[in-house]
Amino acid sequence: MMWEFKFYSRGGQGAVTAAKILVNAAILEGKFAQAIPSYGQERKGAPVFTYARISDTPIDVKAYVYRPNCVIDFDPSLKELGIDSAEGARPGATLVVNTNDASYVNEAFGHVTRIDADKITHELLGEVPPNVAMLGALAKATDCVSLDSLRKAVQMKIPGKAGEMNAETCAAAYRNA
Repeated sequence: MMWEFKFYSRGGQGAVTAAKILVNAAILEGKFAQAIPSYGQERKGAPVFTYARISDTPIDVKAYVYRPNCVIDFDPSLKELGIDSAEGARPGATLVVNTNDASYVNEAFGHVTRIDADKITHELLGEVPPNVAMLGALAKATDCVSLDSLRKAVQMKIPGKAGEMNAETCAAAYRNA
């Protein structure tokens, strides 16, 4: 199976870094993976779209993901800008959404995982992007990579004590998803 991911976020929330960490975790497991950031004139707070793929076999396609089977929504308020995170999602796709609203539902998805990534991140790390918490919830929701590989990939990207703290934040989100 090939996982195809589309990340919806705002500039400064760390989705591009999250996609790269996710890909590194998959590679640590011997899988094939690619991260495809969409750069333009993004600035802090502006909508950002990022894509990734993970597969057990070589990935021949080198393009954006137009039909994701997993969507990671860092900021559901993007809907107010007319951005529909369900656009193009495959039937039965998984949604991982950063919300503290326990009643949040998006019927376009077969499986919805809600996580208050902002709260977990702020409690454990302070005022930094919620990307590692979102990755923990993603790993729990999809089992696309193991928590252990994800923690290692986080610490490869962020060395030292900060990396350990970020890896623990990822694990806390995994436990709470």
